[in-house]
Amino acid sequence: MKKFLALSFAAALTFSTAVCAAETVVPEKDFDILDELAIDAEKSLPEYTSNAVAVMDGVYDLAVVASGSNMVTEGKETNATCIVDKVDVAAIRYAQQKAAQVGGNMLTVVNLSAPGVNLVDAQVTLAVEGVNAGDAVSVYKCVKGEWEAVNVAAVADGAVTIAFDFQGIYTLIK
Repeated sequence: MKKFLALSFAAALTFSTAVCAAETVVPEKDFDILDELAIDAEKSLPEYTSNAVAVMDGVYDLAVVASGSNMVTEGKETNATCIVDKVDVAAIRYAQQKAAQVGGNMLTVVNLSAPGVNLVDAQVTLAVEGVNAGDAVSVYKCVKGEWEAVNVAAVADGAVTIAFDFQGIYTLIK
C-alpha cells in the first residue's frame, strides 16, 4: 500500500502544473541520475520525485505523508507547494515523547518548508496515509525546542489541513 501511495504521489506531482520546490523539480537532462539525486537528498526515489516521506530509520508503522500543491497564503489559494523532508533520529524520539505525553500515537514527524513563500495566513493540506474524516488529529510544531499546538483546519479521508506559519519540524498525532 505504501509503495502504491508513493507512486500515486509521484504521478500526481509529475503531471501537475504546480510550482514545486527546487529539489523536486528535475531538469530533463538529469532524468538519468534521479537515483543519485534521491540519495543526496536522503530519500528513496519515489519519496524524492513525489515530495513525500514514507520511511525513516527506527520508526515502524510510519504514515506516508506528502504535500499537495495549492497552498493557501494571505488567505488566497496559490500554486505554491510545501516541501516535506525527513528529520533526524533525535527529532523522531522527541516527537514520540510528545505523542506519549498527550496520550496519542505519532503518525509522522517531518520537516516542512516553503522557500520563498510568504507564510502570512498560510495553510497547507498534507496527504496523510491512515487518516479518515472525523479522526482526532493533533499537530504540533517544534519552536526553539518546545512543542506548540498548530491549528488543524480540517481532517478528511487521507488529508490533514493545518495552519502553516513556521518552517520547521511538525508532528502529527492521532
